[in-house]
Amino acid sequence: MDNQAVDFYSHREGPNPWKNVIVFEELGIAYKPTYLEFGADDGGVQHEEFLKKNPAGRVPWIKDPATGQSFRIELTESNLISQYLTDHYDTKGVFKVEGEQDELLVRQWLGFQAASQGPFFAQALIAQHVLKNEESTKHFQALVKRTITTVNRALEGKEYLVGGKITLADLSFIPWDMTLDAIFMGDSEAATAEGRKQLWPNWYKWHQMLLLRPAVQKMVSIRKTVQKK
Repeated sequence: MDNQAVDFYSHREGPNPWKNVIVFEELGIAYKPTYLEFGADDGGVQHEEFLKKNPAGRVPWIKDPATGQSFRIELTESNLISQYLTDHYDTKGVFKVEGEQDELLVRQWLGFQAASQGPFFAQALIAQHVLKNEESTKHFQALVKRTITTVNRALEGKEYLVGGKITLADLSFIPWDMTLDAIFMGDSEAATAEGRKQLWPNWYKWHQMLLLRPAVQKMVSIRKTVQKK
């Protein structure tokens, strides 16, 4: 495909778009970010201009100018965007797995990330730092622990979640996992990285390994830069 820049609507703070940034960087895809704010003001995700693009009023959202002369692919939902980018731009097979079983397992983990990790982690942050409700905080912290425990079990004896290699399944967890200091603030077991290492050794080793990938480090660097603006 032509290496025209993909229009990428994002947010400086919200974790989900940063999953896509990792994929852009892993595959060397040119992209043009536009950072929106929360709310309905001009430049916000709920503003009428953006709602014309995505009626859900959420980011990420992409428009790919390289997809054809008479149309341009437009997509929302971070994991779907990552799958689209891989399907169309992963010419070297960076994320390719062999066989239908592993292909389905990648989709399974992307579904788990979207249905469990993202919502539980988000609610834990809201309960702790917005609502400041102790009972709700403990409830969602427990669900976060359950989520990490699931991944920890799945990684027993393995480096990666699927196929013995890096896939979207692994990288999709990174941005939300990077919020755990805030999620577990005040927790007696998991408030520190050392505590989490003791609780979930397989997860911890995997998470630290993923953080060392150049594309992940580039994402972290970009995020720090834009969050200062």
